[in-house]
Amino acid sequence: MTMQKHRPTSGLDELVRSVVEEISRLAGDGRARAGYGSDPYAEGVQDRWDTAAGAQTAASAAALLVQRSGVYVRTDLPIVPTPDHDGAQVVENVTTMPGMVAPEVRPTGAAMGSGAHPDGNAIAAEQPQSGQLPAETIQPGAALGLFEELRVDVDGPAPTMTVSGRIWRLITGGLTWIAKVTKQPDGSYAGPISYRDGNTSLRPATSIRVQLTGRPPLQPLSARVTFSRPGAADLVLGYAFTRSAFREVGIEFDRVEGAEQTDAYALHDHPVRPAGLPDITLTVEDAFTRQGIKVTRTRGSNVIPRSASVNDKWSDIEMHDAMQQHWSEWKPGPGGQGVAQWQVWTLFAGLHDDGLSLGGIMFDDIGTAQRQGCAIFSDSFISERPPNDPAPEAFARRMRFWTAVHELGHCFNLAHSWQKERGTPWMPLADEPTARSFMNYPFRRDAGGPQAFFSDFGYFFSENELRFLRHAPERFVQMGNIPWFDHHAFEQVRQYSAPGTLTLSLRVSRNPDHEGAYRYGMLEPVIGELKLANTSTDPVMVDRNKLKGDDLGIVIQREGETEARMHRPYLRYCMRPEPVVLQPGEALYGQVVLSSGLGGWQIAEPGTYRVYAALRTAADGAAASGAGASAGQVMAAPLMLRVERPASREQERLADDVCTDSVGRVLALGGSRVLQGANDVLREVVDRIPDEGVAKHAAACLALADTVPGKVMQGGGDGTGPRLELTTSDTEAGWQRAEQAYGDLNAAAETFGHIRLTRNIEHMSRSLDQQGEGRDAAQLVGDLARTLESRRVKPGVVKRVRKLEQQLADGGGR
Repeated sequence: MTMQKHRPTSGLDELVRSVVEEISRLAGDGRARAGYGSDPYAEGVQDRWDTAAGAQTAASAAALLVQRSGVYVRTDLPIVPTPDHDGAQVVENVTTMPGMVAPEVRPTGAAMGSGAHPDGNAIAAEQPQSGQLPAETIQPGAALGLFEELRVDVDGPAPTMTVSGRIWRLITGGLTWIAKVTKQPDGSYAGPISYRDGNTSLRPATSIRVQLTGRPPLQPLSARVTFSRPGAADLVLGYAFTRSAFREVGIEFDRVEGAEQTDAYALHDHPVRPAGLPDITLTVEDAFTRQGIKVTRTRGSNVIPRSASVNDKWSDIEMHDAMQQHWSEWKPGPGGQGVAQWQVWTLFAGLHDDGLSLGGIMFDDIGTAQRQGCAIFSDSFISERPPNDPAPEAFARRMRFWTAVHELGHCFNLAHSWQKERGTPWMPLADEPTARSFMNYPFRRDAGGPQAFFSDFGYFFSENELRFLRHAPERFVQMGNIPWFDHHAFEQVRQYSAPGTLTLSLRVSRNPDHEGAYRYGMLEPVIGELKLANTSTDPVMVDRNKLKGDDLGIVIQREGETEARMHRPYLRYCMRPEPVVLQPGEALYGQVVLSSGLGGWQIAEPGTYRVYAALRTAADGAAASGAGASAGQVMAAPLMLRVERPASREQERLADDVCTDSVGRVLALGGSRVLQGANDVLREVVDRIPDEGVAKHAAACLALADTVPGKVMQGGGDGTGPRLELTTSDTEAGWQRAEQAYGDLNAAAETFGHIRLTRNIEHMSRSLDQQGEGRDAAQLVGDLARTLESRRVKPGVVKRVRKLEQQLADGGGR
């Protein structure tokens, strides 16, 4: 059996893209390359910031012109040193380009032998038999063999005192290296290389020294970098300044009719602010650009009308479909998957189905191009006006602006300030629960609450976050880190943690086999159910949304593989804590789709899997910490799953079509009204293998799309403006699909789980009632209640379902 996978970006792809970008830059305005031109990071936003703060003096203007932080591109190739007749090191002259620093090799130890390579990127020079020793030289970019850039971060806004580099070689791949530096008495910057990602042989140096030269407009900015390591000669390379922005990103804003779009905020609107905060209006683009990430508004700025039949509440499916249909910068790649790119879409909408507590959402989709879309819900808690606040309207505007930048920070793969130690960080980082950063929650108790937070908030990210944004390997920022995790350490912590007040369990709604494993048919989605219970004798305060937030971590490990994988869902929620009291014996419940996520299908191939779940509980007054638990975490016992071999050749043949990103997302979200290719695959599954578990899930997704009208974005690419329309329903087709999904409710409960099954049927039944099918809907809900009761589901859930049954039968469910 084979699985269809998105082809990962190769070194050649990345090299070609980088070289093309560099050629485009070099063909542009020479003033920008010299470091004093039109770059907003160099003089636009920061100049306004300094002017507003009263810092427009001759000295500051001069300092601005020679700001040296930014991206430099290598202008030379290393020359192979050869010993002369006296044994001394010599370097042959090479043709230079404007602003180019000639390479130099200085001996620090024993002389290198003839033909030695001080740099893994060096191209061997033939040793002549006699006469003068000519050096082989290759102009930058020749033969697409080498691309190298340097990132200098030592001055300008919020410098992190970091220097990093990125190297690409056609055959041997790439390397990102990072060094933390300090300024030396001679004006240079030096420090050890402490982080490497990629082929380390491309630059085996252990420390660097950077000398920055040039003073525009008379001299272009350049950098001379000395790479050192014990027992080897120093390697000195030259780089030319190319731009001040460390990253360049396009952003598209759109707003749904009736929603509030807050993409700018006047920093003096609210009296609670830091002393010295400049009196300017900061846009979302400015918030990033002034920190070295150039964000430019592209297309968009549409006000999307909605028909009279469309309400202002959004489901996850509708939000997901809107991005597929409307985002103008989306680009298809091989097999129809999205292509990763430096583009972000932000939709300002009204309210999410989850209610007032959800202020924003960052949804991870479009194939492997993750984190490219977010939504801001202006009718949620972020627009609440505190009754005793001195400027309640300004407070709400500020919260909406903070939410917009916060969600975009997630799109850059930034975690919350208090989550940096969880998962597998790109570099060892400590949590920053009190940080005055866009990535912290102003309403967290650790942050002091909104009053304390905003009185000391300078509208920046933290130093660690800036280092990540500016210097992390490109795929970490653009596409997301590869979240490997040591499952052995995970289980060890669980076993040796002392029992606490809260207990977490992860389960599925079926019986285990004699080995304790839960068996699933091939391609059948695995939906787990979470339970956070108060097992103490005292009441415990917890957050009602605890099982939906980023405090939940799930790791999946397949037997026979040495590495486990962190599960990442397609959607990320930004929710306000809702404290509730769990009495002894009470619990919170939630569900999680385990089989597919950002990394693709994680439970698909036949074999045995173990799933581990952990929940951070020691955060805010809205959550409790288990006594003795590791760092305030509770951990579930591992769940063992076993995926069967294909039951038929037909099932095996469908594997390549089902185990794709688009089908995985539709199954995880419960349906789609616009991904017709995925829906065609689901129809084929129902028709060709109707008795398999995956067919029930496929039928359920199709039933929802047929019976429940939903918002779909139309227009935008056909010469008309975008608009929201309500899809029509096909009740007859929907009932047929519902019968295929829920005809045997006991079997449906085993594959969907009690939580998802109940949600699906309640949602569909309410919609059918609104279309005049209340009596049939009541019968389906009644059958559900009897099934849940026979399976010993909580009496409270059965009571709620029976109440809905009565409402539908009486015609009052509408």
